[in-house]
Parts: sequence; structure tokens; C-alpha cells
Amino acid sequence: MSTSIRPLTCLGMSLLFSFSLLAQKPKKILGIAKEVHPVSYYEEQSSLWQKELKKSPANTEAWANYYRAERAKLQLEQPDLWSDGKNDFYAQLDPILVKAKPHIGETFDYQYIKGMNTPRAKAIRYFAAAYRIDPDRPEVYGWLLAVYVPEFESAKLKDLAPRMLQSNIYSNASLKWNYNALQSIDQNGIIITNGDTDSMQKWVLQYGAGIRTDVLVINKWILATEDEYRSKVLKLLGIQSPAKFQKDFKNITAYADYLAAEVLRGSNRPAYISGGTDLDYFKQFGLENKMYLVGNVIRYSAQPFDNTAAMRTNFEQKYYLDYLLQNFQTHPEDQMVKERMNLTYLPALMHLRNHYARTGQKVKYKQALVFINRIAEDSGRKDEVLSWFDRAD
Repeated sequence: MSTSIRPLTCLGMSLLFSFSLLAQKPKKILGIAKEVHPVSYYEEQSSLWQKELKKSPANTEAWANYYRAERAKLQLEQPDLWSDGKNDFYAQLDPILVKAKPHIGETFDYQYIKGMNTPRAKAIRYFAAAYRIDPDRPEVYGWLLAVYVPEFESAKLKDLAPRMLQSNIYSNASLKWNYNALQSIDQNGIIITNGDTDSMQKWVLQYGAGIRTDVLVINKWILATEDEYRSKVLKLLGIQSPAKFQKDFKNITAYADYLAAEVLRGSNRPAYISGGTDLDYFKQFGLENKMYLVGNVIRYSAQPFDNTAAMRTNFEQKYYLDYLLQNFQTHPEDQMVKERMNLTYLPALMHLRNHYARTGQKVKYKQALVFINRIAEDSGRKDEVLSWFDRAD
């Protein structure tokens, strides 16, 4: 009897495996700034989109997603290549563009991926072309924003940013996190940001909704790579040209870190940096005793500063926090916000929890605990996250 079952079992397993392969469908690729996946996911998606192209070589959606999958995979596999040598990075992806051009060369999607695979100064040509072909498609909005901001193109930004809000490119959670960061900053202050997710949404809120337009949001990567932007920013802040140049550093990351430290120290306006910045960074530049946590941002102050009062004002009066407990929107960014961005609230919330315990404020102590536990739980690694602070205590 067992001999008759085994072939059937093997056949069933084989059919099940075959059906699972057939059931796999390619998914829209959002990119590493908007979703959290391993390299293997992008490898699989790249393969699936290539199969779509074999069936229909003129499938513009397939070309765009195939490119984005290969781009995300390369960013994860070779992060230094992305941050330090974009020309080499683009060169590795260029064969995709060469193959795509005969099939979709005059389309929105071709202009879009061509812009993604071109240095910033020249990319605007392709993104603008895509925008002219179809101004209602949101894929190029963020790329255009990243070009217009360093050029201080206010009129174009005020036209583009409302479109970005209306198209729901960014999640409610991501916008609220960035709103809270902006509200943490003193009047006419500046904030140095570390990447797309703590830069783009702030610009959209400023130019699209008129929120905290007095704040200068400075992306440290653009500061390091755009000479004209850097000159304008330094002039606005009353900072002399730094003593060191890009050639003095082993890579662009080190140069960007150096410039951020120079801006924090030299700004003639209240200066902040995004929460989540590695503490070793502050030690490297001798800033560790001049940085004060005030919420999901960190303030530079050469003089002693009562950051507990600032934290209380932010969390008790300024911040939108209800989204942490109940968010009615479902958005592709949600996982990334929960796993990364919301964790930047925890150091300040832990500090406030201890403050409320010492001062006998039981209701506020319980509220802080609710937020702490929800953020840690939503991260998907509650015990690990809470243990960071147990060690710190």
C-alpha cells in the first residue's frame, strides 16, 4: 500500500510546486525608500517582470518595474556603489534602457526610467519629458521635486507639491511623522535630513500645504553633491566655505557627514538633525555634548538646554500621535514607517516616561507607556526594541 501512495504523493507535491510557480504574479516595485524587502524578493520580481516582457515586449509597465527591481537589488547588494559612484551604478543598469528603447522609446515609462538612470543635472530633461506626456501620473513627481528644491524653484514647487498631496504618494503616517518633525523646530530653524523619507514629505508639506515654510530643510546628500545648492545654503546660514572638499574624503558619505557637522556648528539659525542619526556620528565630530533630543529630531545647542521642557511641549501640544494607535489608511509605506521611522519617537518617550514617573504624573506616564508599547509592537521586534532601552537604563 505504501508503494502506491508514494508516487501519488510525489506527483501531488510536484503539481503543488508547479501551481505555486504559476500563481506567482509580478508586483509593482516601489523601491527601497518605500518598502522593506530582501534582495531575494527583487530577484524574484525581476524574473517575473522579464517573463512579462517575453510575452509582450511593448509592455511599458513591465519595463518600468523590471528596471526598478534591478535598481533596488543593486542598491541593496552594493550600497557603496549607490552612495559613492552613481555613474558606475547607472552603467550597470544601462543595458536595460538599451533593450527598452526600441520598444517603448517615446513613452512616459521610458522617459521616467531614463531619468532615474541619469545623473541629477541631466535627469530633469527626461523627467520633464515624462511629465509633459502625462502630468497626471505621479511616478515622476518626487524626482522633479528633488530637482526643483536645490534650485529653489518656488513657483514650480508650489505647482507640483499639491499634486503630490492629492495623488497620495505618501502615507498619512509618513506625512504625520514629518509634520511632527517640522513642528519640533524653532521659528526660522533648519533641519538636516538623512535621506528621501525625512526630506521629500517635509518639502511637500511646506510647498503643498503651507506648513512651517519658515524652516529650511537641508538634505545632506544634495548638500554634498550639488555645488550651487551648497553655496546658496551656506550663504543663507552665514557659514564660510568649509576648509575641506570632497577630494579630501574617501567617499561621498564621509563628505556629507562632514558638511552636516559644519552646518550644525556654524548655522546662524536654530539647527536640528533628524532623529535616528547614529550616536557615533556625533562622537566622531565632537558634537555628543551639544546635541539634545526634543522628539523625533535632535537639536544642536552650544549652551545647556532644557530638552525635557521641549519634549513635553512637542508631545503634549504639537504632535499628531493618534495615527500611532489607529490609522484608517492602508498604504504601501506603512510597513517602512512602523519598522523604521516611528522608532525615532522611542528615546524621547522613554525619557518622558521616566520624567512623569519621577514627578507623579500618573495619567501622562500611562499614556507614554501606551505609545511606547504600540510602537515597539508595530516594529515587529518588540522585545529587541525594548531591550535597547533596558540596557540604557
